[in-house]
Amino acid sequence: MSTVSLPKYKPKDFASDQDIRWCPGCGDYAILASVKKVLADQNIPHENYVFVSGIGCSSRFPYYMSTYGFHSI
Repeated sequence: MSTVSLPKYKPKDFASDQDIRWCPGCGDYAILASVKKVLADQNIPHENYVFVSGIGCSSRFPYYMSTYGFHSI
C-alpha cells in the first residue's frame, strides 16, 4: 500500500509578493501574521482558501495572502 505525504506548510507559504501598505505599528500586521500561522497549522493547500474584504485599510488583506481573494465594496 502506498502512502501519500502532504507537504508541511509554513506561514510564508501564504504570503503574497505584494508590499504591505499599512501604517507602521498598525494592528493589521499582527492579524495577518496570525492568520498565516493558523492556515499553515491547518496544513490545507492555499488554493482551498478565499478571503473576501470590503473597504478600509484591512480590506487589502486579500492582496497580502497567497490565496484566492475578492476585494469589493
